[in-house]
Parts: sequence; C-alpha cells; structure tokens
Amino acid sequence: MAETFGAALLRLREAAGLSQRKLARSVPISQSTLSRYEAKLQRPDKRTAARLDELLNARGELLDLWPSLGTETLSPAEEERLADAVDRPQRVDAAALESLAGVLTAVRRLEDETSSAHVIPMVDAQRELARQFAANARSATRPAAVGLLSELEQYRGWLAIPGQRWDQARQHLDRAAVLAMEADDPLRLSTALSFSAYSAIRRHDLSAADALSEAARRDTRVHVGLRTYETYQRAEVLARNEERADAVRLLTEADGMVERLPPVEELPPSGYWYTPAFFLGQRAFVLRALGDESGARQAARDCLAEMPAEWASSEWAVRRRELADAS
Repeated sequence: MAETFGAALLRLREAAGLSQRKLARSVPISQSTLSRYEAKLQRPDKRTAARLDELLNARGELLDLWPSLGTETLSPAEEERLADAVDRPQRVDAAALESLAGVLTAVRRLEDETSSAHVIPMVDAQRELARQFAANARSATRPAAVGLLSELEQYRGWLAIPGQRWDQARQHLDRAAVLAMEADDPLRLSTALSFSAYSAIRRHDLSAADALSEAARRDTRVHVGLRTYETYQRAEVLARNEERADAVRLLTEADGMVERLPPVEELPPSGYWYTPAFFLGQRAFVLRALGDESGARQAARDCLAEMPAEWASSEWAVRRRELADAS
C-alpha cells in the first residue's frame, strides 16, 4: 500500500529526531494539529504541507504525497468556505458540502480525460474530508453529509474496477450502500447497487450480478438516466443467464427510455454521462450477450462516433472500442 502523507510526516519527523511540539512550533501550528495530520484525521493546506516538507528537508517527498482535493475549479469564495469547514468540520454547512460536491464533479470529468489511477489520490482526500464532515455535522446537515460520503465511497469503488481490485471495489461499494440507506437517499443507494452489479459482471459472477441488478431497479424514484442504465444492465445480466425473452423485452424498454432522456444540461452531476451516445454502448453489450456480434459492433461504433471528444480516452470508452474492433 502506498505511503500516506500522514505516515510519511511521522516517519520523517522521527528520522529528524524532532518532537511533535518542536516541529509544530517551527511551522507554526499547534501540536494537536500536527498530531491530527500524522493520524490522517486532518488535511493540511498546501502552504503548510510545503512548510513541513522544507523543515524536514524532505526535498519534495512530503509535498508529493499531499492529498490534493482538486479544488482548482472552485471560485475563491467556494474554496474559502470549504477551507473553513476543513478547519472546523463541526461547523460544516450545506454550502460547504455543495462546494465539495462540485469538486467531485470536476474530478469525474478529469477521469474521463485521464484515468482512474490519476484521480484516486484526489478522491481519497475528498473521501476522508467527507468522512470528517459526516462524523461532525450537526443533525440538520448530517443526512446531506452522509449522502455525499456515500457518493464518494461509491465513486471510489467504481475507480477500483478498471484495475480489477475486486475486494477493494466491493468494500467501498458495500459501504456506499449502507451510507445511502442511513441518509435515506434512493439515488445514491440505487447507484451503489448498480455499480456493484457492474463489478460482478466484470468478474463473471452472474449470481451476484443477477441479485444486485434486480435490487438496483426496485426504487423508481431515481433519475431517468440512472433507470435507463439499470434497465440495460439488467437486460445484459438476463442475456448472459440465457433468459433471452426477458432480456429482449428489457432491451426494448431501455431503448424507449433513451428517447425520454432530458437535455444534457438537465442531467444530475452524478450522471452527466447518461446521454444517448453513452447508451449506444450499453446497448452494444446487451446485443453481444444475446449473440448478435454484428449488431454489437455497430452499436459500439455508433457510440464512439457520437460521444464527446473529451470522453474518447476514458476507460469505459476503451471497452467500447475493443468491442467495436472485435473480429
């Protein structure tokens, strides 16, 4: 496991023969703050991380481990609001949670242009911050804080799938589902279940995929984009289980749902990719499971031709490209 900022800080401080009190005084910060950094209970700002790197003569080693949140897309006011919540998590409010959710949306789009591995450190830092918010939020704010933590756990589980880290994916997605139930958030619960079903499909566990894909579709209060995704997913699972008639019925149902999708600008931040172009790719996987290789390749090609240019190098686009090029 990669060394964290807190673990490296502790190691470098002890190697330098410095007490927490002496190093904290040199920064200057309180000893309790330094202790929280080392215990991964608090995230320093970048200026403090750079100062610690300098004092410990780490030559950039410590700063390289600084857990960036990816806040570059925030306005100065939003960044200040989030920084205040970081310093005093018990005072987190809806505005600070909205700022963190905005950072998550930006990181999702960054993943489209880079890779899951590139954004994992940022998501881990956001997840740790959301955990602190959920643990310290006042009663009125707690459901929203827990819901956001659920979304970050769900996304972290998703990011583990391309690297086939199945146990890691399951751990995060299970936690996401439990948190979504605590927050009474049907959208995040349904998403966590559908991502778990996707993970099961990828690792060829059709029994788990069958149960999870069915459970994901039970609550109809979720957004039409997610319902469409889950209907294609359920159709693929049924096709893989050789339940052809039901798979074809759901494929037809999903195709009809695509026609009722809202404009792109009305899609939720947690589902901005639920567009007709994306669903052509989902249709391709169902057709392949039904044995229609030619139709699957054509649907995959149509998906690639219609998707936005910034999605072209995404990991999910790679799977569609592999299908389009299959002989």
